[in-house]
Amino acid sequence: MTGRMGYAVAVLAMVAALGGCVQNRAPSGPVPSGISPVATGSVHSGMIGAVVQPGGAALPGWAPELSDGTFRAALENALRQAGIMAPGGVRTLEATVLQVDQPPSETSTTKVVMNVHYLLRDVTGRPVLERRVTSGYTATIAQAVQGVDRLRVAREGAMRQNIDVLLREFGSASADAAN
Repeated sequence: MTGRMGYAVAVLAMVAALGGCVQNRAPSGPVPSGISPVATGSVHSGMIGAVVQPGGAALPGWAPELSDGTFRAALENALRQAGIMAPGGVRTLEATVLQVDQPPSETSTTKVVMNVHYLLRDVTGRPVLERRVTSGYTATIAQAVQGVDRLRVAREGAMRQNIDVLLREFGSASADAAN
């Protein structure tokens, strides 16, 4: 009986130890972390008054967060934190999610690639800056055990990376840029 009990305890200890290695970690969300404000007096400081998200390409059914305003909200939040978006800003930023792909990946990883077209317009509607940013993120089993959770983490990571590229364009930086 002691042998069986010892074996059961050893198996439970091993399962507990493995559970500590592979766990569902809460995703950090679609907003880059540690955003530094643009320099005081920068031409980009407070320049954007609104972000619009016109309809883009047809997005896959698993990517509703990209078309229902989650991406726009994350972008606005990041721009505010960087001091680029403020009430009274005279420019408008159009962010059109053109494409979201989930290329084939391994069973332990999930990758999402996102393509966004950014168009900055002045008060008259004239284009001032135009960029197309493609970003990707691969979520691992260490970040989320279940595939659906890994997909969410990968989707948020792709959004974060995409927004980070735009922030750098405007002279801001984030802690994610170092990674």
